[in-house]
Amino acid sequence: MSLSKKQPDPIADDFEMNLAEEPAPEGESKHKEQQSRDSWGGKAEFLFSCLSYAVGLGNVWRFPYLCYKNGGGAFLLPFICMLVTVGIPLLYMETCFGQYSATGPITVWKASPLFTGIGWSMIIITFCGSIYYNMLIAWTMFYFWQSISSVTGDLPWTTCSSSWNTGDCVHIRTLSERNRCRRQGGFFAFALNHSCLLPNNASWVMESSDGAMRPFPGNDTPDGTALSTFYDEAATLNSTNTSLLHNFLGSVPAPKTSSDEYFHNFVLSISNGFHEMGLPKWELVLCLLASWIVVILCLIRGVKSAGKAVYFTGLFPYLVLTILLIRGLTLEGSSKGLEYFFIPNWDRLADAKVWGDAAMQVFFSLASGWGGIIALSSYNKFHNNALLDSLLVSLGDGATSIYAGMTVFCVLGYMSHVMSVPIDEVAKDGAGLAFILYPDIVTSMPVSPLWAALFFGMLLTLGFGTMIANVNTLVTSVCDNWSRHLSIGKRPFIVLCAICLLAFVCGLPCTTRGGMFVLQLLDNYSCTYSVLVVGFLELVVITWVYGADNFLDNIEEMNPFIRKSRVFWRIVWQFFSPLVLVSVAIFTFTSIKPSKYGLYEFPPSADITGWVISMLVVMPIPGVAIYKVVTLKGNMSLKQKIHSLMLPHRSWGREMGKKVRRRSRVGNEDMNGDGLPFETSQQPLTNSVLQSVSGVSNNGANIGASTDSRFLRILRGGGVNV
Repeated sequence: MSLSKKQPDPIADDFEMNLAEEPAPEGESKHKEQQSRDSWGGKAEFLFSCLSYAVGLGNVWRFPYLCYKNGGGAFLLPFICMLVTVGIPLLYMETCFGQYSATGPITVWKASPLFTGIGWSMIIITFCGSIYYNMLIAWTMFYFWQSISSVTGDLPWTTCSSSWNTGDCVHIRTLSERNRCRRQGGFFAFALNHSCLLPNNASWVMESSDGAMRPFPGNDTPDGTALSTFYDEAATLNSTNTSLLHNFLGSVPAPKTSSDEYFHNFVLSISNGFHEMGLPKWELVLCLLASWIVVILCLIRGVKSAGKAVYFTGLFPYLVLTILLIRGLTLEGSSKGLEYFFIPNWDRLADAKVWGDAAMQVFFSLASGWGGIIALSSYNKFHNNALLDSLLVSLGDGATSIYAGMTVFCVLGYMSHVMSVPIDEVAKDGAGLAFILYPDIVTSMPVSPLWAALFFGMLLTLGFGTMIANVNTLVTSVCDNWSRHLSIGKRPFIVLCAICLLAFVCGLPCTTRGGMFVLQLLDNYSCTYSVLVVGFLELVVITWVYGADNFLDNIEEMNPFIRKSRVFWRIVWQFFSPLVLVSVAIFTFTSIKPSKYGLYEFPPSADITGWVISMLVVMPIPGVAIYKVVTLKGNMSLKQKIHSLMLPHRSWGREMGKKVRRRSRVGNEDMNGDGLPFETSQQPLTNSVLQSVSGVSNNGANIGASTDSRFLRILRGGGVNV
């Protein structure tokens, strides 16, 4: 690479001539110079932090359902392809980006200051995601407490005789026998002591003692009336008047299990829609507050305490998954569930939706575009093997998804056997699996409180592992962006508490009777379409504006072995990954449907609000760019200003976040460890150009250098002296 001769810079010269340190403020004398950035206590802490961040609730309740819905084992092929072609490259890029600069998702964009808004959009996405994600944890905490409180008794969702139950409540065993009766061609009569009316005097009646269906002597009901005559009457009504048939049988038009009514009627006290939001429910408010307190305690000492917490949040879920898998394999019908999960339906590979779902699952599971990986990797040692870490985290996340799928489908196969229905009528995703289906399953298992406590305890650790990384990302971003004021003493802890308090207040609407609808709206819009936009722009800016060659030079400083694969990574980052992201975005936008929860379809105003949220999330990208162009001082044309702001910031360079910062009397500017101001754009200060750097003068006469990306050289064109 050719290097240009360093040009004189009057701005830098002026700062260097007037460089002088101010006395430390009172009470901060022990912080004469800001200490170097914290680091992980060991490589394992970073790996477990990334695994806890990537492996979350979606691996347990989203991936298994997608795998089943999209052809079982055949879905694993597009999933693995997307993991290799999209997941690993994006994770590796973000890991290197954060590790090289040693700074958070906002200040890392000093690599191209015009696009600092990408960092702001990242933390807005993370903040919005944290609001509803911690609400899920609050629900899980509520269930976990109910499970451990019921060790000596019955779980509260096992009965249909509680105050929150309605006439539609049906015990899971009753539903099972109803399904079995219908398959035999009979009529299930709720009004006749839960009898199964069959032809040829083969009727059955359910005994309330154990829920089993047994024939009575002489096929008679306890009052001596022959059930066979009721079958004849039901068959006649079935052919003439179905409404009278339903009255005769005492049918329940929309039966709900006891766990379904417990979740919706008691835990949520769910309303009929957005027009009935109601007041916050105090039990959920306490659970939400407790969830945020746990997050604060885990981050009370920054990465030092977080690094210790992730050992538990990273390992405990695997222990519980293994226990549940072993138990699941012993259940009747588990083999049927595994068959549905693994046996491929190869015809589905020709369906574009399958590939789109696989790409979406990989993209969101690894949380690309959220800024979390950038923040976590910023605490790495400079020469840490980022490629190895990216491979371990990506493959670990994929393997965990498959492992969790095996566990889930073992119990789904058991549930299919118990309810006597095909497994496609049992499989659910999201909250339906965690708070309705699994509680249904454990009610039919011995020592049900134990299995419930293990399951919800696993969900808690998965959730907190992700939340610790999310909040750490927010704190890192804020403290790095205002490091002179917020990275001293106890101030990072104050920032942590302020962020958690704000998120807690913002999450209170989710604790109301209409909270589920608010949560669904945030999930559908705040962290879906906007993440795709941010992820795509992140790829484009790093590889085309900052320059793939410059970025690979940075990586080569950290890990020299990457030299042999530079061409591969350049092709993947510049062409293949962006193309895949565009394809995923097209697939996502063309498959948009009106939002709904259950049978309730959201009003158009709710979807409009959702789109407004999506727009607001990405608005910092053009907004910050316009602000920087307008406020950039100097006698430059608009084109020169834009080009100048595309160039790396003067302070950008190796371990930028670990440099000691001090203040200058000149303009009260931040100064880096080299005595240079932090507000003037210049070429990247990598080892390959440290000896000869092209400055940017105030009049824009020296914009550009041989280290420009191809995009910038094309943009510059004529009219700018190089």
